[in-house]
Amino acid sequence: MSNQPPNPAAPKPGIGSAQLALLQQANQLLASGQGAQAAPLFAQLAAQMESAQHSGRAANLHAQAAHAFADSRAGQAALGQARSALNLFIQNQMTQRTPMFYANITRKLRNKGMAVAAQSLEQEYGSRVGALPAQPKAAAPKRRGALPTSCPKCGAPVRGHDANWIDDNTAECDYCGALLRAT
Repeated sequence: MSNQPPNPAAPKPGIGSAQLALLQQANQLLASGQGAQAAPLFAQLAAQMESAQHSGRAANLHAQAAHAFADSRAGQAALGQARSALNLFIQNQMTQRTPMFYANITRKLRNKGMAVAAQSLEQEYGSRVGALPAQPKAAAPKRRGALPTSCPKCGAPVRGHDANWIDDNTAECDYCGALLRAT
């Protein structure tokens, strides 16, 4: 047995095969314009990830569910998922992802005619999101290769600018934990 501390940059264990199949199905439904069918699948997966102590993945899945519910004009469901996502983003100190999601979901809720839901989020989270610490300015961003636009394992969208980079050529999928190679 090694006495070395665990590597914080090491990828977390992946999700199970049943969860992966459900995630692939949800991403396929979303890609084919069937957000109303995909949304509850994302919400179900988010709850499973929370139970399994994968709060970062759960946060991203709640966010995906919130967007899918908003696209299908299910305001209360979108609001509930957005709250869950924001709580986990804040709890996990995901300081880049939190304001990006907050801005995007409140804008989407307004654009889809759900201004009351957007106002609720603004009242509940506006000061908390606005109070996040500013990101330190780096001298120059690290040059890395381009990641695929979607995960080849689960089909989830990949955001290269805020990816969980393991090393200069490898990042981790926020949804299933697959390793993504930069080109």
